[in-house]
Amino acid sequence: MKDLLDARVDSPSQPKGRPATRRRAPVWLALVGALVLVRVIAIVLLLTSGVEDEHSILGGDARRYEVILDSEGTPYQDFEVEYPPVTLGLIHLLGGGNGVVEDEPVEGSLAHLTRLAVVQLGFELATAALLAWGWNRRTGIAYLILGTPFVAFPFPYVRVDLFTVFLAVLGLSLVRKGFDRIGGVGLAVATMAKLWPIVLAPLLLITDRRKSLAAWIGTVGVGVGLWLLLFGLSGLAQVATFRGSKGWQIESIPGVFFHMADQSASHVEQGAWRTGAPVPFLFKPLLPVLALATTAVAWWWARLRHLHRPDDDEWAVWALAPLASILGLLVFSTIISPQYVLWFVPFVAVLAVRGERLLTGLYLATAVLTTFTIATIHAQIEGELYATAPIILRNGCLVAMMAVTLYRLSPWHDRVGADEISAPL
Repeated sequence: MKDLLDARVDSPSQPKGRPATRRRAPVWLALVGALVLVRVIAIVLLLTSGVEDEHSILGGDARRYEVILDSEGTPYQDFEVEYPPVTLGLIHLLGGGNGVVEDEPVEGSLAHLTRLAVVQLGFELATAALLAWGWNRRTGIAYLILGTPFVAFPFPYVRVDLFTVFLAVLGLSLVRKGFDRIGGVGLAVATMAKLWPIVLAPLLLITDRRKSLAAWIGTVGVGVGLWLLLFGLSGLAQVATFRGSKGWQIESIPGVFFHMADQSASHVEQGAWRTGAPVPFLFKPLLPVLALATTAVAWWWARLRHLHRPDDDEWAVWALAPLASILGLLVFSTIISPQYVLWFVPFVAVLAVRGERLLTGLYLATAVLTTFTIATIHAQIEGELYATAPIILRNGCLVAMMAVTLYRLSPWHDRVGADEISAPL
């Protein structure tokens, strides 16, 4: 990846000075144009493929959004919603709906799907632009390259996860550029759109961005306070438990094995295919604890590197620690939906530009396998080996990525001595 970007964007063989920049500009512009064109073609093909049909795989989430829009009463109180308020607001802004009620089949609105796809593509391109601004141009281009495998079965554009990725990268980019308060607010808004960006907040503490941290704490405090005031406690529980789901989702790490053992017991539960095996009572609190422990270890080691090797910040604090934390959330989760892979692509892009080949390779395998698994979801539901085995491989890649990122951060990697492990913070 780094070699490719060096050759196409910043080739050292070009002569220095302004004329060389002019000669190089069409090369990287052509590359970006091609990456955007591929996405536009994929979206056009998607929207003309019958995605609005009630049995369409790719239209499933959009149909759920329409159910939410057409439900009567107050969200979180009169009907359950698995999305935090900011994402719920986006769903309402995009509109749609067909006058249906909860749990009835819905034929997705093509106009709604079109708006959704166009807006999500806009968020993806905006995220690439933010990475180019906050890091460098190669990182922005790398982000687009790394997202290209999903175009083969373009599920990201009919989900809302690219919105949260954009908000998270917006907050981090602003902080990197010195806009501390607004950056903290941006990262807080991302946390109110989906819960996963909360694991990025320790970066503000480690890098001593006090204004950013104060803005983040204040914004999250106000947001959660308003959420509780307007909708009560039930909303937090609905989001945290995916509307009270009890089974393992069939793509989760243990869930795929339960599903392969007895696919007849798997069923749709709160909009996702879950196994007949419920999550054991003790596992419900244990899994979040393990995810938070992974986050704590990742940021602790990132803090050590920040103190003793500040030159490692770009590599450890801004990429490896966020990546390890997000992977911890996925590995220790009862559900791994395909779109969750989108959450950590920006951080892989940062590492890819710095020449991290192992993690980049593991990510690319994850992206290809994830795209294949959602494309073959009907066979997956039926328990076909060719559709379920790739899930095991994909999950193995996620575990391997988490292990590699933690090792890269650890005091035992890259000559960080044992004497630094116990260094005072």
